Amino acid sequence: MQMTTTLRRLGVAHRLGVAIIVSAVLSAAPALADQEVEDYIQAILDEAEPFLDAPDQETQFDGIRQLVDKYVDMRRIGLFTLGKYARRITPEQKQEYLPLFKEYATGVYQDSLSTYAGEKLRVTTSIDRSERDIIVNSEIIDPEPGSQLATMVVHWRIYRSRDGDLTIMDVGADGIWLAIEQLEQFTSVIANNGGPPAGIDALIVDLKEQLAE
Repeated sequence: MQMTTTLRRLGVAHRLGVAIIVSAVLSAAPALADQEVEDYIQAILDEAEPFLDAPDQETQFDGIRQLVDKYVDMRRIGLFTLGKYARRITPEQKQEYLPLFKEYATGVYQDSLSTYAGEKLRVTTSIDRSERDIIVNSEIIDPEPGSQLATMVVHWRIYRSRDGDLTIMDVGADGIWLAIEQLEQFTSVIANNGGPPAGIDALIVDLKEQLAE
């Protein structure tokens, strides 16, 4: 099976388009605040603070992994990133793909969230896009003058289940969302390798290669 597109070559190409799409979606959303979800995210940020303050990356990464395991719905995100192909993945492929996705995505979260090592984040606003889909915005407290983090807005997309349980569905900064980027990348890999089932097999191979590096 020859792969015509890999994840490494896709990330930058979609950033601008994804940011424009996300900005358009959010600007059309109803501007309703959700205090419960704001408190939920602030509690997670407070829990993350000791890990982000750790002087060594290993402790930071271990802490972020614990938070991801506790608060992020990796199964839901993993299927979301397959887009329209999620309905065509076989049970065997799903059994292999989901653990690989979790490991891959956890690494992405570790790399992304460690950017804020030594910083403190506070929730500023939220938007109820629907009863189950909420965006929470946060910012750096007292960033260094002139730092690129000074004006950065960190976004958290939250899913509320029918039972009222809250889980993180995506994390982003300044309009760039991790899961949406992965959706663009993964579906491109699948499409460029002939679609399912071969394209999903190609994605699984690519994830294995990424994790082996």
